[in-house]
Amino acid sequence: MDPRLWENGQRLDEWDPKYGSLGKFTEAAEKAQDAKWKRLMANRPPRDALPRNLMPRPDRPDPPLYRYGIPFTSKYAIDYARRHHLKIDIVEEDREVFRGRQVLDFADLDDAWLKEDEDVRLFALSVSRLLMVEDLGDRCDCALDVGRPFCDDWDGIVSLWSNHDFDDRFDECPDPGIAIEVLKIAMNESEGQTPVKPQWWFDWDNDVGVFTSIA
Repeated sequence: MDPRLWENGQRLDEWDPKYGSLGKFTEAAEKAQDAKWKRLMANRPPRDALPRNLMPRPDRPDPPLYRYGIPFTSKYAIDYARRHHLKIDIVEEDREVFRGRQVLDFADLDDAWLKEDEDVRLFALSVSRLLMVEDLGDRCDCALDVGRPFCDDWDGIVSLWSNHDFDDRFDECPDPGIAIEVLKIAMNESEGQTPVKPQWWFDWDNDVGVFTSIA
Protein backbone atom coordinates (compact mmCIF):
# COMPACT_ATOMS: atom_id res chain seq x y z
CA MET A 1 0.00 0.00 0.00
CA ASP A 2 1.45 3.36 -1.06
CA PRO A 3 0.99 5.75 1.91
CA ARG A 4 1.06 8.74 -0.44
CA LEU A 5 -2.31 7.65 -1.86
CA TRP A 6 -4.19 7.45 1.44
CA GLU A 7 -5.53 10.06 3.85
CA ASN A 8 -7.45 9.21 7.04
CA GLY A 9 -8.22 5.73 5.74
CA GLN A 10 -9.55 6.94 2.37
CA ARG A 11 -7.88 6.20 -0.95
CA LEU A 12 -7.16 9.50 -2.71
CA ASP A 13 -7.42 8.26 -6.30
CA GLU A 14 -10.68 6.34 -5.97
CA TRP A 15 -12.72 6.72 -9.16
CA ASP A 16 -16.51 6.94 -9.24
CA PRO A 17 -17.79 4.12 -11.51
CA LYS A 18 -20.99 6.06 -12.25
CA TYR A 19 -19.03 8.41 -14.53
CA GLY A 20 -17.25 5.72 -16.52
CA SER A 21 -14.55 7.05 -18.85
CA LEU A 22 -15.20 10.67 -17.79
CA GLY A 23 -12.84 10.04 -14.90
CA LYS A 24 -14.36 11.60 -11.81
CA PHE A 25 -13.19 10.93 -8.27
CA THR A 26 -15.66 9.76 -5.66
CA GLU A 27 -16.98 12.37 -3.24
CA ALA A 28 -15.07 10.67 -0.43
CA ALA A 29 -11.82 10.84 -2.41
CA GLU A 30 -12.33 14.53 -3.20
CA LYS A 31 -12.93 15.30 0.48
CA ALA A 32 -9.81 13.35 1.42
CA GLN A 33 -7.77 15.21 -1.22
CA ASP A 34 -8.97 18.54 0.18
CA ALA A 35 -8.08 17.43 3.69
CA LYS A 36 -4.62 16.38 2.57
CA TRP A 37 -3.97 19.68 0.76
CA LYS A 38 -4.91 21.52 3.95
CA ARG A 39 -2.59 19.30 6.00
CA LEU A 40 0.31 19.79 3.57
CA MET A 41 -0.21 23.56 3.73
CA ALA A 42 -0.43 23.55 7.53
CA ASN A 43 2.90 21.72 7.61
CA ARG A 44 4.50 24.52 5.55
CA PRO A 45 3.44 27.75 7.29
CA PRO A 46 5.05 31.13 6.62
CA ARG A 47 8.18 31.83 8.67
CA ASP A 48 9.64 35.02 10.11
CA ALA A 49 13.12 33.54 9.62
CA LEU A 50 14.49 30.56 7.73
CA PRO A 51 16.60 27.95 9.49
CA ARG A 52 20.03 27.31 8.03
CA ASN A 53 19.01 23.92 6.67
CA LEU A 54 16.64 25.66 4.23
CA MET A 55 19.41 27.78 2.71
CA PRO A 56 21.52 26.34 -0.13
CA ARG A 57 24.79 24.75 0.87
CA PRO A 58 27.32 22.47 -0.87
CA ASP A 59 25.72 19.25 0.33
CA ARG A 60 22.19 20.54 -0.42
CA PRO A 61 22.34 23.05 -3.28
CA ASP A 62 18.61 22.99 -4.11
CA PRO A 63 16.44 23.21 -0.96
CA PRO A 64 12.67 23.78 -1.19
CA LEU A 65 11.88 27.21 -2.63
CA TYR A 66 10.85 29.88 -0.13
CA ARG A 67 10.13 33.48 -1.13
CA TYR A 68 10.47 36.46 1.18
CA GLY A 69 7.81 39.08 0.68
CA ILE A 70 4.18 40.02 1.23
CA PRO A 71 1.26 37.96 -0.09
CA PHE A 72 -1.72 39.47 -1.89
CA THR A 73 -5.08 38.57 -3.37
CA SER A 74 -6.08 39.16 -6.98
CA LYS A 75 -8.56 41.76 -5.75
CA TYR A 76 -5.78 43.65 -3.98
CA ALA A 77 -3.70 43.73 -7.16
CA ILE A 78 -6.61 45.10 -9.21
CA ASP A 79 -7.50 47.66 -6.54
CA TYR A 80 -3.84 48.72 -6.29
CA ALA A 81 -3.70 49.27 -10.05
CA ARG A 82 -6.89 51.33 -9.80
CA ARG A 83 -5.71 53.45 -6.85
CA HIS A 84 -2.42 54.29 -8.52
CA HIS A 85 -3.89 54.80 -12.00
CA LEU A 86 -1.56 52.23 -13.51
CA LYS A 87 -1.77 52.20 -17.30
CA ILE A 88 -1.06 49.86 -20.19
CA ASP A 89 -1.02 50.44 -23.95
CA ILE A 90 -3.68 48.51 -25.85
CA VAL A 91 -2.70 47.09 -29.24
CA GLU A 92 -4.91 48.20 -32.11
CA GLU A 93 -6.59 44.84 -32.69
CA ASP A 94 -7.72 44.70 -29.03
CA ARG A 95 -9.06 48.26 -28.70
CA GLU A 96 -12.64 47.32 -29.52
CA VAL A 97 -12.68 45.06 -26.46
CA PHE A 98 -11.51 47.99 -24.32
CA ARG A 99 -14.12 50.41 -25.70
CA GLY A 100 -11.76 52.11 -28.13
CA ARG A 101 -9.04 52.99 -25.63
CA GLN A 102 -5.46 53.25 -26.87
CA VAL A 103 -4.25 53.35 -23.27
CA LEU A 104 -6.11 51.65 -20.46
CA ASP A 105 -6.09 53.31 -17.04
CA PHE A 106 -7.00 50.63 -14.50
CA ALA A 107 -9.05 53.22 -12.63
CA ASP A 108 -11.54 52.95 -15.52
CA LEU A 109 -12.03 49.23 -14.90
CA ASP A 110 -14.98 49.22 -12.51
CA ASP A 111 -16.54 46.09 -11.06
CA ALA A 112 -19.50 46.24 -13.43
CA TRP A 113 -17.23 46.12 -16.49
CA LEU A 114 -15.24 43.23 -15.08
CA LYS A 115 -18.43 41.33 -14.26
CA GLU A 116 -19.98 41.71 -17.71
CA ASP A 117 -16.87 40.90 -19.79
CA GLU A 118 -14.96 37.70 -18.99
CA ASP A 119 -12.10 38.54 -21.37
CA VAL A 120 -11.54 41.90 -19.70
CA ARG A 121 -11.73 40.26 -16.25
CA LEU A 122 -9.08 37.67 -17.12
CA PHE A 123 -6.91 40.41 -18.65
CA ALA A 124 -7.21 42.47 -15.47
CA LEU A 125 -6.34 39.51 -13.25
CA SER A 126 -3.08 38.79 -15.08
CA VAL A 127 -1.95 42.31 -16.00
CA SER A 128 -2.77 44.06 -12.71
CA ARG A 129 -0.23 42.02 -10.75
CA LEU A 130 2.49 42.68 -13.33
CA LEU A 131 1.84 46.43 -13.28
CA MET A 132 1.66 46.41 -9.48
CA VAL A 133 5.01 44.65 -9.13
CA GLU A 134 6.63 46.98 -11.66
CA ASP A 135 5.30 50.02 -9.79
CA LEU A 136 6.38 48.61 -6.43
CA GLY A 137 9.84 47.92 -7.80
CA ASP A 138 10.17 51.58 -8.73
CA ARG A 139 8.93 52.66 -5.30
CA CYS A 140 11.28 50.26 -3.50
CA ASP A 141 14.19 50.97 -5.87
CA CYS A 142 14.67 47.23 -5.88
CA ALA A 143 13.99 44.41 -8.34
CA LEU A 144 10.92 42.43 -7.29
CA ASP A 145 9.47 39.11 -8.35
CA VAL A 146 6.09 37.38 -8.15
CA GLY A 147 5.44 33.95 -6.70
CA ARG A 148 2.50 32.03 -5.32
CA PRO A 149 2.34 31.11 -1.63
CA PHE A 150 1.46 27.51 -0.87
CA CYS A 151 -1.90 28.27 0.74
CA ASP A 152 -5.56 28.85 -0.10
CA ASP A 153 -5.79 32.38 1.26
CA TRP A 154 -3.51 34.22 -1.16
CA ASP A 155 -3.16 34.41 -4.94
CA GLY A 156 0.40 35.70 -5.13
CA ILE A 157 3.36 37.13 -3.28
CA VAL A 158 5.45 40.21 -4.04
CA SER A 159 8.91 38.79 -3.44
CA LEU A 160 12.08 40.69 -2.62
CA TRP A 161 14.22 37.57 -2.81
CA SER A 162 14.13 33.82 -2.31
CA ASN A 163 16.37 31.41 -0.46
CA HIS A 164 17.78 30.41 -3.86
CA ASP A 165 18.91 33.92 -4.88
CA PHE A 166 19.16 35.75 -1.54
CA ASP A 167 22.84 36.76 -1.75
CA ASP A 168 22.59 38.27 -5.23
CA ARG A 169 19.20 39.96 -4.79
CA PHE A 170 20.06 41.37 -1.35
CA ASP A 171 23.35 42.81 -2.61
CA GLU A 172 21.65 44.34 -5.68
CA CYS A 173 19.06 46.18 -3.55
CA PRO A 174 20.44 49.67 -2.67
CA ASP A 175 18.77 49.74 0.75
CA PRO A 176 16.98 46.52 1.74
CA GLY A 177 15.64 48.02 4.97
CA ILE A 178 13.93 50.89 3.17
CA ALA A 179 12.65 48.55 0.45
CA ILE A 180 11.00 46.36 3.08
CA GLU A 181 9.35 49.32 4.81
CA VAL A 182 8.07 50.77 1.51
CA LEU A 183 6.66 47.38 0.56
CA LYS A 184 4.93 47.00 3.95
CA ILE A 185 3.19 50.35 3.52
CA ALA A 186 2.25 49.70 -0.11
CA MET A 187 0.75 46.28 0.58
CA ASN A 188 -1.38 47.55 3.48
CA GLU A 189 -3.14 50.43 1.74
CA SER A 190 -6.68 49.07 1.77
CA GLU A 191 -8.86 50.56 4.49
CA GLY A 192 -9.86 48.04 7.12
CA GLN A 193 -7.66 45.21 5.84
CA THR A 194 -5.90 42.83 8.20
CA PRO A 195 -2.24 43.92 8.27
CA VAL A 196 0.20 41.70 6.40
CA LYS A 197 3.94 41.59 6.97
CA PRO A 198 6.96 40.26 5.08
CA GLN A 199 7.62 36.60 5.74
CA TRP A 200 9.22 33.58 4.13
CA TRP A 201 6.57 31.61 2.22
CA PHE A 202 6.83 28.10 0.83
CA ASP A 203 6.09 28.48 -2.89
CA TRP A 204 3.75 26.42 -5.07
CA ASP A 205 6.72 25.95 -7.42
CA ASN A 206 7.98 23.03 -5.35
CA ASP A 207 7.81 19.28 -5.63
CA VAL A 208 4.73 18.78 -3.49
CA GLY A 209 1.46 17.15 -4.45
CA VAL A 210 -1.61 15.45 -3.09
CA PHE A 211 -0.66 12.15 -4.75
CA THR A 212 3.12 12.40 -4.31
CA SER A 213 3.77 13.85 -0.83
CA ILE A 214 3.37 12.22 2.56
CA ALA A 215 3.94 15.00 5.09
